[in-house]
Amino acid sequence: MNKRRFTDVEAYQHADDGYYYRPLVAGKELFSYVAHVPAGGYMPPDAEEAELFELSLFMLEGELEGILNEDRIKLKPGDALHIPRGTPFGVENTGSATVSFVLSFAPPPPNLDLSTMKQSALKRGRTVIEAPDVENVVGPITFP
Repeated sequence: MNKRRFTDVEAYQHADDGYYYRPLVAGKELFSYVAHVPAGGYMPPDAEEAELFELSLFMLEGELEGILNEDRIKLKPGDALHIPRGTPFGVENTGSATVSFVLSFAPPPPNLDLSTMKQSALKRGRTVIEAPDVENVVGPITFP
């Protein structure tokens, strides 16, 4: 069993989309991370990625628009959302504060290993934010 506290984990830039994630759990059947989307952040739905995973989202703080196919759903703290495999999913933060949520994937991305995730992100040209500096980039985080 491996215990990780999200405040001790680096944040990885998803793409050029104002979306950062902190990997927490990587198992044989499940992958989970805490996502941070700064004000104005947007991650477009990805039809190709949608074919790979079934997702579960749980809102922690802030309000967010979840995008499923072309439908938009308002999400707020305490809301949970199931995203079936094959449903393109994206997010947009139209508010003025950072939004945070837990996103879980089943099955996990192939060949995922938390110890090599940082090197992989850097090879792909993604920004990696060291744990103490995350709030300087994504804005204040008010939980837990």
